[in-house]
Amino acid sequence: MEPRQISCDQKLPSLSASHQWFIAQILESHTQIFYTLGNQQNYYHCRINELRGRRIRACFHGWVVLSNHPDTVLWSLWNPLTSKLIRLPPLIHKAKHSHECCLSAPPDDQGSVLLLTTIEVPTIVFCRLDTTRKKFKWIEMSYAKQLQSISGVDDCFLVTPTCCNGKVYAMTTGPYYCFVIHVDIVVEGKDVVISLLPFVEIPDTSYNRCPSHNSFDTIRSFLKGSYMELFCVAVCFNDETRIGNVYLFKLDVTSMTWEEMVDLKDAIFFIELASDYSACYYNSTVDSELEGYVHILGESGKVMYSFHAKDKTMSISSMPCTVLESQASAWAMLECRLEVDHVESKLEEKDNDTELVVRPVKGDNNIEFDITTGESQSHLLNIPVHILETIMELCVGIEYIRFRATSKLCYLATPLVNKTTLSRLQMYSLVSPWLAVLDNYQRIVTLIDPIRSDRYYIKVPQKLKGDYQIYCSKYGWLLMYQLCGPMVFFNPFSNDIRELPRAPYLQTFCFSAPPTSADCMVVGFTSYPKWHVFYHIVSRDSAWHNFRLDFGGDGPSSYYFPTFSGRDVYALCENKGLDVFIDMLKDDDSWETFVDKAPKHSCRSPAQYFLSICGQHQLLVVVGKFGESVEVFKANEYTEEWEKINGLGKHMIFISDTSCICLDAKLPEMENKIYFPRLLCNGGTKIVFYSLETCRYHVFDDRNIQESFGADLFGTKLHCYPHTWIEPSWS
Repeated sequence: MEPRQISCDQKLPSLSASHQWFIAQILESHTQIFYTLGNQQNYYHCRINELRGRRIRACFHGWVVLSNHPDTVLWSLWNPLTSKLIRLPPLIHKAKHSHECCLSAPPDDQGSVLLLTTIEVPTIVFCRLDTTRKKFKWIEMSYAKQLQSISGVDDCFLVTPTCCNGKVYAMTTGPYYCFVIHVDIVVEGKDVVISLLPFVEIPDTSYNRCPSHNSFDTIRSFLKGSYMELFCVAVCFNDETRIGNVYLFKLDVTSMTWEEMVDLKDAIFFIELASDYSACYYNSTVDSELEGYVHILGESGKVMYSFHAKDKTMSISSMPCTVLESQASAWAMLECRLEVDHVESKLEEKDNDTELVVRPVKGDNNIEFDITTGESQSHLLNIPVHILETIMELCVGIEYIRFRATSKLCYLATPLVNKTTLSRLQMYSLVSPWLAVLDNYQRIVTLIDPIRSDRYYIKVPQKLKGDYQIYCSKYGWLLMYQLCGPMVFFNPFSNDIRELPRAPYLQTFCFSAPPTSADCMVVGFTSYPKWHVFYHIVSRDSAWHNFRLDFGGDGPSSYYFPTFSGRDVYALCENKGLDVFIDMLKDDDSWETFVDKAPKHSCRSPAQYFLSICGQHQLLVVVGKFGESVEVFKANEYTEEWEKINGLGKHMIFISDTSCICLDAKLPEMENKIYFPRLLCNGGTKIVFYSLETCRYHVFDDRNIQESFGADLFGTKLHCYPHTWIEPSWS
């Protein structure tokens, strides 16, 4: 559908309440674009008087907080629905500060206060919005002593102030104290007294990320209040710009504990990270395309990251062309309610819809199963059990799981994994590895077939309950680790578990053979506190052995994608050179540099590197940040350089953060391609691959290659759960 563009001047256009509206400000030309996202895109090009020379900083209680651009001296409040504008006196800075703001209550409330915080100095600047007074004035208050007495540390500041249930809260930022502070505001006559009170700790995110190069370099947390609810959103970055995960928490005020949210339902968050003033917005929306997501704007307003809270997937998309071409420099989301009756219309729509609700129920022998709610019973209950078993012998993958969830009888007649189903799946998955996604919350491994896009679910044993991460995958086995816990081999196909001796903190791993083999050796690397290589022979060792690496002060900070080739281990250095550890079965520390520097590639954005072994050759896949560039290089042992190759011949490569597998293609349509652990956003479970022949991205439609959907990875999504490629193994 072609986007609809309308121009309007001076006042807010008539915006439909059936969409969530965003604003892009072109500050230099004093123009704004009101736009929607999703399939139905609409644009209003405006020159609103109240926004002339002003920048949107936040939204509270239906009011928009504005500051003049670029000085942030003049602050004001604007009501988009009534067009009322409240101008505040100039705020004279001793030095230029980057402020965050919070409006404690609507301006017509006698206790309403607009307060500003900054990370440059431990002060709060506030203005009481008493409409009975002839003049407003700014007051600056230092909170350094109050916060130091609470935290016990210096250099602690308040950030991301917000309001909830008539109270103001903010987070502390500092190296040793992470807390939510209640900014208690008491209005006594003409005086305003502000006190800081400890409220609750900031929620912890999972630091258990394996391998270490996939860990979070930076976590930016945002506190956001809405009516009676207080939220915390943690945006995790794998590097300076690449977003790796998002954690959502809501405070249970009864127990004063944070609960991780598994679903946003009809609500959305919008986090603006594209400019020098970040902000967090929240709203309940009637736009079904956007609901349930945390939308994060980055890359100078060019790229939108969308985290789906329920599916735990992260998609990337480019901003609409109209917004991209506008040279906007500030962005926001309208939180105000555009029509009084839009919530009621939303409820009516839900009431008229027929929803299938599935909930967990305890059955006989304390077994959990899923049944559909309602009074009517499925006609499947009239079928004898042995007939149901016969039917299930013909089902594989998601059809098997859905059939089990129909009723208790179907559940009992069809175990989660049985020999018949496994034997059919064994024949079903011989042509390629599968994408394995580990859901630690539901304790399920989801297997996705890259050819037919089918899904198969396997229950994780109770023994592996906890926050396990995947280090690497090979021979049908996952090497998994739990922080401060055991390291295990797990075969999801046979449900076999092999526990390894406790190991120190290790950053990356590889293993030489299946753990059932007498030749299986596990090798791990660590640079903490000094460089060591640890190794363990599964069949005969009861503990780990290690030797120290002495680089003479010029070693790499980490190794990536260590991979066995015979008895040698190749590992990618931080500078994208290649080191080789010769014959790991020998009890010595022999290693040498195989390639000493990164290849010359054409990628203009921060690149990702993936090392794989193809026979006797070492291959390096270089991928641009958004997949706009994909190149393959082969190590030349004579010149000690990477040489670019234009194709893989009859081979195929499967890449992920935890594994990079090169195999012979068993089907002609699979060869000369690189498979990504990404799904097409509007394609269900279709796996994305890059063709080295067409130099574009495609998906399969049951062995038929569909037309290219693009030259980059926009419009695709990635699982935030631990995931990797796994080769099916049934022993």
